[in-house]
This record gives sequence, C-alpha cells and structure tokens, in this order.
Amino acid sequence: RHVDRVYGYCARVTGNRADAEDLVQDVFLRVWRNGHRWDGERLPFEAWLMVLARRICIDYMRRKKPGSHAALVDEMFVDPEPGPHERAQERGIVRKVQAALMTLPVSQRSAIVLRYYQGYSNKEAAAILEVTVCALESLLKRGRANLQRILGDLEKWQ
Repeated sequence: RHVDRVYGYCARVTGNRADAEDLVQDVFLRVWRNGHRWDGERLPFEAWLMVLARRICIDYMRRKKPGSHAALVDEMFVDPEPGPHERAQERGIVRKVQAALMTLPVSQRSAIVLRYYQGYSNKEAAAILEVTVCALESLLKRGRANLQRILGDLEKWQ
C-alpha cells in the first residue's frame, strides 16, 4: 500500500526508474530490519517511511556522479499509456519542468516533490524532511524561484 508513494518519491528525486526500484527495496529492507525503532507517537508510519526514503535517496544522490542523471530525465514521470496527439506539446513542457526539477538541490527538489507531486501538507512534508515548517516553506520558495529562473516564460515554448 505504501510502495507506490515511496517509488514515486524515489523516482522523482533520482530521475531514474531502475534506481528508484532498487531504492524502494532498500527502504523496505530497512523498515523490516529497523521496524522496532519506529515511534508511532512521534511520527505516523507513513511519515517515518518517507523519512527513511528521503535518507536513502540522499545517500544515493551523494554517491552518484553529478550530471549522470541528464540522459535519464526523459524516463521520469512517463505516463503508463501515451496521451493523445494534441497533448504532445503539453508533454514537452512537462519534460522541461521535470528536467529543471532535476537541476535543483536535493533539499529543494524533495520539498517540491513531497508538497506538490505527492500532496503532503506543509506539516507532513516538514516532518518527513526533518525540518521546521518555516524551513520547508523557505525550501519551497527557493525551489519555486529557481524553477522560475530556469524555465523562464513557459509560453515561449508553446
């Protein structure tokens, strides 16, 4: 029941489906090994699970060579079934936004993915990222500003 959410987060942070699948396995292996450490009074299970996913993704991104994700950006967020022809332009814009997202620092990217792609509240996303709500809002603001700077005016792409 939680696999899809963890996979979605890992795929968006890493930009690579195969790596995301491996990271999901790592997350659930860590849950199995360290389940006794979960404190249900401090964090709901799903939030704790996403904290583990975040930590594992950060470790992965630290080990990964910078720039090696560029060729894999097209794999991210691909719909399981192709959309109609008239959506081709929209998909092009989505790919550009996804590529821009991959250029953000991991902390900003994680905040944006949790809040806007996965729909967590600011409080939940802050708990997952282990920051205050104010710090999360700052990450979101900087991330949005960076995306806007990178992307410029989307209308010029249409």
